[in-house]
Order: sequence, then C-alpha cells, then structure tokens
Amino acid sequence: MNTTNQKNVLVTGSTSGFGRSIVETLSRKGHRVFATMRAIEGKNSGVAQELREWAQNEGVELETFELDVTDDASVDSAVESILDKFGRIDVVVNNAGIGSGGFLEGFTSEQVKMMFDVNTIGPLRVNRAVLPHMRENKSGLLIHITSATGRLYIPGLNLYSGAKYALEALVESYSHELAPFNIDCVSIEPGGYGTDIGANSMAASDTGRLAGYGEGAHPGLGLYAYFEKHLSGPDAPDPKEIADGIIDLMEMPEGERPLRVVIGTVGTEGLDELNRVTDKIQKEYLDSMGL
Repeated sequence: MNTTNQKNVLVTGSTSGFGRSIVETLSRKGHRVFATMRAIEGKNSGVAQELREWAQNEGVELETFELDVTDDASVDSAVESILDKFGRIDVVVNNAGIGSGGFLEGFTSEQVKMMFDVNTIGPLRVNRAVLPHMRENKSGLLIHITSATGRLYIPGLNLYSGAKYALEALVESYSHELAPFNIDCVSIEPGGYGTDIGANSMAASDTGRLAGYGEGAHPGLGLYAYFEKHLSGPDAPDPKEIADGIIDLMEMPEGERPLRVVIGTVGTEGLDELNRVTDKIQKEYLDSMGL
C-alpha cells in the first residue's frame, strides 16, 4: 500500500468478534491500527499480547492501547497518547458494545445505565476526545457499529435496541454538525453474525419481576431459533464483511460517504428500504423548516 494512502485508525472493543476482525483486516490492508481495549494489563492482557505477536509475525503496523469507553479519563488518556506518539487519528471505529436479552421489566436501573453507558455514551466519549484534532485538520471519519436492531425492533433485544436507536440519532446529528469540517459520520448496521456478543450479553437480573411472565416465557425464544438456523453451518455470514465494509468507506471520497450502511443478510430484510424512506422524509422535514 502507498503510505500516502495509509490512515491512522482507532478501533474500540478490539479483543474479539467484529473488533478483532476489523483491526486485523485494516492492518493487513496497510493502515496503522490502534487496537484499544479495557483491562489491557488485566483480563485482556493475553489478547493484547496475542495481537502484538500477530502484528509482528504479519509485518503490519498495529499498536495496542488501554481504553475503557465508560471512563472519561481512560478515553482521554488513550487518545492523547496516540496523538503524542503518532501525530494524527484519521478514522475512529466505535465498535465496543454489549448485548442484552430478556423482558424489559426485568432489567434494573443500574443495568439500563450500564447498557447506555457502553453502547451510546461510550462512542460520544471517544468522539469528543478525537474531534478537536479532526476539526483542526478539517478531515476525519467517524464510523459507528450500530445494528439492524437499532432501526427495526426484534423481541428480546430491548435495551440493546434502545441504546443503538439512540446512537443512530446521535450519528445523524454529528453528520450535520461536522459536515463543515469535512468530517464524515457513518452508521454501519450489521445484521446477525456468529460473533460472541450473545455470550457477552446482559441478562435481566430482577428474577422476581420475571416470574410474573410465566414459567419458561421469554420474548426472544423465536429469535434464538432464527439465529441458530441462519448463523451456523458453512453458509453462515462471515464477520469479516464488516471489516471489508469499513475498508470500502475509507476508500470513498470525503463528503460522498452514506449516512447508513446495511451489511449482512440475516435480520436485515427491508432495512435498506426503511433507510431510503426515512432519509427522504428527514430531508423534506428539514427543508420545510428552511434548514
């Protein structure tokens, strides 16, 4: 890759799933990647070392940094360290997130706070730390891994969907506010993939409330059967599709990138059409106000 086309890319949640695929794919493509994660000296120390060894063996530019998206000081410190050492951040991929499953009534207020802190406020923390640098350079790309369920409701994914719905709205706000600075903001809306987000999902903890819904009742049982059918076997979608989609976005000219990109076929039926319709209505709505 021509080094003039090399981008410095910060990726959150790089330990596994989409994040792991993204950092490996982008670094192999010739970009300098900052793979960030929390507890880099604790429970994720092994993963961090594995990534560093992989990068050395592959001959790619990949650096690991401590970054907890729920901690302002951690986010600011990581961004400051990267800028001090490498001088710039061209692209941010807000990937870190947690899932949820269960009846909405069964989640405590603390669980709700945690869900939104990671999935919604976390990207805002990262963007807030990076944006002064990007605005000064009048260039940048903010990518947010949202979800098909951040646009279409699926039973059982309630809190997760709510946090991703909120993130979608915030990304649209960014896209208008940052356009004068040549900073593009994009939501990638993945369908279902066989990553480990299900294993890391938050379950509703108030079992007393859940008892009132009846023995064995769960709003997402049909969803589990659907995903089990479509996300296993040789024809299951490859999570690398998300990383490839990010490459495509990075190679597009500034100002020509779409606001939303749907990737995957499992659980995304009708989503492209929904986005086309809402984009049209949104434009007409702002036009009617002279905005």
